[in-house]
Order: sequence, then structure tokens, then C-alpha cells
Amino acid sequence: MMMETAISRAVRLMFSGSAALIGASLLAQPVFAQDTPVIQRVEITGSSIKRVDAETSLPVQVVTKADIAKTGASSTEELLQSISAFSSAGGVSNATGAGTSTGGLSSISLRGLGSTRTLVLVNGRRLAAFAGSDGSSVNVNAIPLAAIERVEVLKDGASGVYGSDAVAGVVNFILSKRVEGIEVTGTYGSPSESGGGQNGRASITGGFNNDKLSIVASGSYEKEKALFGRDRSYAASATRLPYYNSTATGLGNIQGSFTPGVGPDAGFSSGGSGYGNPLAIGDKCSTIKMATLQGGAKGSPYCAYDSGPDVGLTPDRELYNFTSNLSYKLNENHELFADLLYSQSKVTQTYQASPARASFFETDGQFAAQGVDAALLLFPSNPVYQSIAVPYLTSQGYTSLIGKPLSITSRVFDFGPRQNVDTAKQARIVVGAKGSLSFGDYEVGLSHNESKLESAVTSGYFSQVAYAKIINNSNWNPWAAGGVQTGALADQLKGSAFSGTFLNAKSTSDAFDAKLTGDFFNVAGITPQYALGLQSRKEKYITNPSAAYESGDISGLGGSVVPIDRSRTVNSVFGELNVPVLKNLDVNLSARDDKYNDVGNTANWKGNFMWRATKEIALRGSYGTGFRAPSLVDLWTPQTLGTSEQFNDPATHQNGLQVNALSGGNPNLKPEKSKQYSVGLVWQPVASTSIVVDFFNINIRDILATPSAQEIVSRFRAGDSAYAGLVTLRDNDIVSIRSTLANTGNANVQGIDLSANWKDNFSFGKLSVDLNGTYMDDFNQTSPGGDISHKVGTIVDYAGNPVIGAQNGGVILRWKHNLAGTWSNGPWATTLIQRFRTGYEVGHDLNDNRVFIGAEAIYDANVTWKGIKNLTLALGVKNLFDKQPQPIGTAVTNQFQAGYDINQYDPRGRFVYVTAGYKF
Repeated sequence: MMMETAISRAVRLMFSGSAALIGASLLAQPVFAQDTPVIQRVEITGSSIKRVDAETSLPVQVVTKADIAKTGASSTEELLQSISAFSSAGGVSNATGAGTSTGGLSSISLRGLGSTRTLVLVNGRRLAAFAGSDGSSVNVNAIPLAAIERVEVLKDGASGVYGSDAVAGVVNFILSKRVEGIEVTGTYGSPSESGGGQNGRASITGGFNNDKLSIVASGSYEKEKALFGRDRSYAASATRLPYYNSTATGLGNIQGSFTPGVGPDAGFSSGGSGYGNPLAIGDKCSTIKMATLQGGAKGSPYCAYDSGPDVGLTPDRELYNFTSNLSYKLNENHELFADLLYSQSKVTQTYQASPARASFFETDGQFAAQGVDAALLLFPSNPVYQSIAVPYLTSQGYTSLIGKPLSITSRVFDFGPRQNVDTAKQARIVVGAKGSLSFGDYEVGLSHNESKLESAVTSGYFSQVAYAKIINNSNWNPWAAGGVQTGALADQLKGSAFSGTFLNAKSTSDAFDAKLTGDFFNVAGITPQYALGLQSRKEKYITNPSAAYESGDISGLGGSVVPIDRSRTVNSVFGELNVPVLKNLDVNLSARDDKYNDVGNTANWKGNFMWRATKEIALRGSYGTGFRAPSLVDLWTPQTLGTSEQFNDPATHQNGLQVNALSGGNPNLKPEKSKQYSVGLVWQPVASTSIVVDFFNINIRDILATPSAQEIVSRFRAGDSAYAGLVTLRDNDIVSIRSTLANTGNANVQGIDLSANWKDNFSFGKLSVDLNGTYMDDFNQTSPGGDISHKVGTIVDYAGNPVIGAQNGGVILRWKHNLAGTWSNGPWATTLIQRFRTGYEVGHDLNDNRVFIGAEAIYDANVTWKGIKNLTLALGVKNLFDKQPQPIGTAVTNQFQAGYDINQYDPRGRFVYVTAGYKF
């Protein structure tokens, strides 16, 4: 134990209860010695050395329990979106799962560098990677919002302390460790507009404490209802001219002639529009739930599916969780501890019905194995061939197709909308001991982590080969009213439906760690502090796809998935030294060596300093190296053929295309390497005010990246030689792409973090204002071909081609801030929050004009009353003025929602919530 310095105490009190930078805590006005209490040294995220609370040279932002309540966040994912250093680019939100396979993952991205470069800790230790994902990302929604005591965000690279994945920074969730009595809390919220999106949360937390034993246990339940495109006017259609129009695979378009037993004939159009559609001539596409579009691949009008109404904007989400912390003092110097976390989330995504056409069947080996033609065929013997197809082909001049079997596209409504149910379980248990020895403090711990995922489907899916076999042996009518088959054929098709579990995945991590911290001998008035430690970790990753999923025969699931069963060990040693060189100057050095049994050795270090130049001003800085090791998924996912994400072809002007894509891992990957530095100024002109400015720069080499379908196609069409072998054409139509993981390119990121805090007391109450903002100066990433994407403030380049990483679903904003003002007096407290971001470019419209989203400010408000002992009541509104999204269309990403950017706008709109809590 030690005396808290007057400087630290003054600033610690000033920043209490606000989301402020810990590093600001080294400046304040002097106070008398008799006012300084004895306090405990604590460990701050980013360092292994214990020190006086808030006394650090690192840019660490703290979000307290009180701050969390003010945000009105309904999930941990939503809470983290309020922190300016987090970027939508590289993160995964609940909404991203609509039309893609995320397994219910919600992840976060510091600096826009991606969830795989943002290390997530709980109580200072790692969680297992989310099963079924990239093998590195952590599902933050598995961390119960109700159990969080505070969140510490280190906005600086920290591989020298924590090892892999801390390239962009570290997010450490500190769960409640000491509670007196029992607290019950309930929250319910609803959008002010009709539809879904309602959210409810209930929690109970209890604690027991005496001189030896301390126990805290918390359980909570969260439930959120789905919201669909049809529930919001701006998302109810995927066509909004001139910005965008729906081109999703429609029903009844003629791709060309097809010879049974052989394949497509000359002139076959692999895209979705083909030779047009008979119902498009009389603008009758609506009779089969389609929309009429002009200018198909062969020039004729065709039917396209408007998926807007059917897409889920937010999923149905349910979360159960339990956490517990225990400590037992053996004596004054030694104690045992344990913590437990268990959560189970169930995310249900409902979205548009599955498409089917010949090009989607090409990767399905079951067609050849069972001798079924890989197309949906309309034969000349079919009555509708003569009554509908022949007159249409004649009128359009396609007489060469008459008399031949025709390949037809389909949007298969027979099985209803697609619905995925992802059940994810996260569990962690840590046991250990800590205490004091004559030469320092020690801590040892054993932990077991596991993440499990069960993915199932309930409707909307079918066996492609079984469906095609039935269709090709029937007199089906692709232009039947309502877009569905009827009678005996409808009954036969039920036999091709698929439902049930298609994937089980498990990720585990078992670790041992030991650490020793203390003071060296005093030399010439200087007492250096040290930390030494070691860790050993074994990671394992297993996926078990069902036989149907592995075959690639299930429509809408994205192609074949091959099982993975791999493991590895990581052994690490680290050390840290903090030297108070002068009374007002501290220097800190840390180093770490990590040895992977599959990708080799990597050593990293970091140095940082804090110089208190005057009572009002302090300067700080850091420089270090970092790395990110390829995950087991990156290394060992087999390369397989599946269906690509959506893309636009600038050569043929077709939008929303999906083709065959070869994707997978690469066993020859090597770790990414990084260097980062930061310089900061902390200024406290008066005791009630503090301003902190930090400049940061991160440079990454050998980036692990999978190029997006859009990037591959755009660069291929632009003549970039690095992409020449990644696209296959047929009659100038793209039929397949190659999109596999590789070490490719570099990135340089730099910007400024700004934090300002003011608080004072007045006759009418207490006032405080907090500002946290991030300005991104550069985010430049190099492509495999050597082209540089300047990514700040845009998703596309000047020509409208997507910047590298656009598939990650977010933009690097030039400026983003949260500004909060709070008034409190007696039992009342109210907070008004402004969430502001600058505008950005999202692409070109259908007339090839550049399209921008303007700057936007959204306001939240919260009122709390504590007029009855132990009772807390709160009323809050998010998006107070019901700000609607700007009419810009869909950004260049893999999102399926239309009419707004899912990474920047909450489709719930104005959201009103009430909270009640009582302590027993």
C-alpha cells in the first residue's frame, strides 16, 4: 500500500463518474497532506505494473457503470458504438447477419482496423474466439451489460504486454467484484414508430462480504424483437431511383437454351436477367412478386426481386447469462480467487427467399453425382412453353431458342422466407491465487474458455439437386400467379425442403499465467518498478458441418463448408520496467516474446513516458511494435467453391450480382507486423477543467486480408494485373471469382483523439460536460497490385470503385464525437447526449453521379430520479428528434438492407425506454 499523491487524487476525483482518459490524472492543484488517504495500488489496462489509480502515461478511456446507464444502451454492442475511437469499419453488428452467415456474432473495431486487431479482455484475461467466425473475433454481446462495472479502452497498440491481436488497442471489461445486498433492475424500450425493435432486459445482482470471503453473482436476461424492411418507409423497397434498383435474382427470367446431359448452349447468359421475362413486356412482374426492370443482359426487360420488404433490419435476439466473482483471504498476504462467466444467446435472422439458377448449381457436385441437369429447365413439351415462352421469344427476336429446353431463373417462394437460428454459448472459468511476498506481489491463474455455436435453419432452404430434379420432371409454370407452384407439384416439392442443424462449431482456449510485480531497491532516490510473467495457452478450433452443408447442396447457405479440427500452443514470456527518472518524469519499457508452434516466434516491445512539465501541463508518448498471428481458421479453412457476396460489374453495368467464388484459408500465412507511436498533451488550466489531445499513428505490414468480390471485379475490369487471374468470364459475363486469404499490402492509420471534461457546483445543482472525439487524418491501405486506397470519409474512390476493405461494412469517418451534458440536483439527474459524425461518400448513383451522406447529429436524453431510498427510476429517449436516414441507397458492402447504411443508422429510429432498479 502507498499514499496517493495529491496530483493523482485531485484528478481522480475530478474524473470520477465520467468517461475520461485515465492519463489525464497527473495534473491538479495541490492539497494538504492530511487530506490524502491511504489507497491500494491497482493494475491499469495496458500495463502489468500496479500503480496509483489513474496514474498512467497511456491513453485509456474509462466508461463507468453510471456512464453506461446514461447511454440507454440495450446491448454491449450498442454501448461500444458510443465510443468515438470505435469504427463501424471492420466490426460486425447484429444487423449484418441479414443475408449473410455471422452466426450471431457482434464484434468491435478500434481505429477501423477490424475486430481481429482489437483485443477483448474480461477482468484482464482473454475470452475464447467466437466459434463459427474468423477464429479471432470475440462476441461482445456474450458479455452481459448488467454485470459490467466499467469498461477500460486502451487506444494504443499493446502487443508488448498482451501479445497477438492488440495491434489497434485493447478493450477490457471489468465485471462487478464487490456488491452489498441484492439489486434488481428492469428495462423496457420501444421505437415510437410501429413495427418491431422492442427490447427488454432484467437483471439481479447480489453480493456477500465479510473479512475473508467476498462473493458477487449476477444473472440477466435480454430480449429484442425483429424489425423488417416493410416496417420502415425508407427500407420498404430495394429500388429508389436514381440511387439504386433491386437486381436480385428474379423468377421466370430466361437464361438461354440448355442441352440436357451436356450443359448450356452458345449464347447462354449466366447472370440473372438473361434474355428477359415474358411478364416484363406487359409490366406484369408484380403478379409473381417481382418488379419490372429494363435493359437486361441481352437487352430485353426482365423481372427482378425487390427484397426490401422481406429483409430483416434487426434480428430477433435473446440472451441469458450468469457471472460470478469470488475471493477468499487465506491471511493478510494471500488470497484465492475465481470468476465464472456463462452466456447463451439465440439470434434469429429472417430474410428473403432463396434464389436458384444454373450458375448457382455449378459448384454443387450432387448434380453430377446424381445425373441431374444443373439448371431449372422448361421443356418444349410443357404447355406454358408453347403458350407463354414461344410468343415472347418470337416478339423479342430470339427465335433461335424456340424448340430448345430453356434454363429459367427462380426466386423460390415455395418454402417461405429463409430463417436462421444461431445459438451461441460462451463459458469461462478462472481460478487462481494472488498475494504479497517479501520481494513483491504475485498472481497465478488457470483458465478454461470455450465458445460453442449451433446454427440451424427452420424455413426457406432446400436441396438444390432435389428441387431441380422435381422441377425438371414436371410441367412447372415459372410464371404462375403468386410465384409459387400449386397442386400435386407443390406437394412433391415439399420433399426437397431442408431444415434443422447444419453446423456445430467449438472454440476453446486453456491458459496458465503467472506474474510477479514489485519495486527494485532505491538507487539515488529512484525506485524502479518491475513486472515479470509467463503464459502458456492452448487453442483449439473445431467445426462439424452436416453432410448436406458439406456437400454444398443447400440453396442459400453459401456453398460447401469443409470441417476443421486444428489446435496449437502459444508460450510467452514478458517483462516490464517503470522508472521514475525524475520527480516529474516516468519512463516505462515492456517486452514480450511469443512462440507459436505453427507460425513461429515473434518478439515485440513498447516504450512510453509521462513528463509533468508544470502543474497544469503534462506530455506523454509511446512507441512500440505489434503483431497479429493468423488464426486457426485463417490457416486451415479448406478452399471451397461457394456463392460470392453481392457486387456490381462496371463493364456490363449489372448490379447486385452473385457468382461462384473460391474462398478459404492459407497454411502459408505469416503474422502481420505493426509499428505504432503516439504523442499526447494533458492540460488542466483549472481544477474543474481538463483537456487531453493524443496523436496516434499505426503502420501495418503483411496484412491478412481476403479481397471482396467488388474489389476483385473492379480491379480486374480496370486492368490491374494483380487481379488478372482472379476472375473467370463467359461471353464477357463474370461466372466465378477467386477470393482467398493472403498476406497482402500495408496500411497506415493516423489521427487525433480529443477528450475534454468540465464540472462545477452551482446553487441550482451540479453541471458537467464531457466530450470524446476522434479525428482520422489518414487511413491508407495498399492493394495487392500496389494501388493505394484513401479510405477516410469514403467507401469508394473517385471513379466509384470500392476502397479496399469495403466488404467490412463500414466507413472510416473523418470526425466522430460524443458530447454529454449532465445536470444533477438532489434526487434528480438529467443528461443530454449529442452523437455527431461527419459526412462521407457512398458511391455513384445509376446516372454515375457521386453520392454523399451529409454530416449528422443525433440526440439522446435521459432523466433519473432517486427520491425514494434504494429506488432508481429512469426515463430515456434515443434519437430524440426521430432523425431519419438520408436517401442515399445501399453503400458498397455486403449488406442486404436497402435505403440506409446499417453501420451508421439505427433503424429503430426514436427509441423510448424506462428503467427501474431497487436495492435490498
